[in-house]
Parts: sequence; structure tokens; C-alpha cells
Amino acid sequence: MEPVERDRHKKAADAVQQGRPVDADYVRSSGKGKSVLPILVISTLLAAVLLIGAFAIFSGTSGDVDRSVSEKAAQSAEFAN
Repeated sequence: MEPVERDRHKKAADAVQQGRPVDADYVRSSGKGKSVLPILVISTLLAAVLLIGAFAIFSGTSGDVDRSVSEKAAQSAEFAN
């Protein structure tokens, strides 16, 4: 991959050696392009949907959820002695 300008590094290095601020165009890794923000938003939403879906699938009927108070007390009494 070839940079847009061949002497970008030289211009940035000269500015640093002379104590001048380096122009932002010379220190970017690439030219201006598409924004990354839409990709971040879409991937975050997709991850949230997948996590909610996984939670809904795996949290169905796991364990004794509907035990009555008397059943809980009887089971606890077994371990009390």
C-alpha cells in the first residue's frame, strides 16, 4: 500500500525536528474515508440483540422456579438438622 504523498513522513519529521506542530494530514494513517461510527453502532446493536436472544433462549424454564414457601421450608429443614 502506497501513501497518498511519498514525502509525508519527511514533512512530518521535519516539523518535529524544527519544533513546529505537525499537520494532521501528515500523521493520519490513511486518507479521509468513510466514518467508522456507523459500523460501531451497527455492531453494538447486533451484539445487544444476540445477547438478548441468548438470554431469552437459555433462561426459559431452568430449575424449580415455582416452588411454594412450604416446599422451600421443608427442603431447608432437611439441612438444618
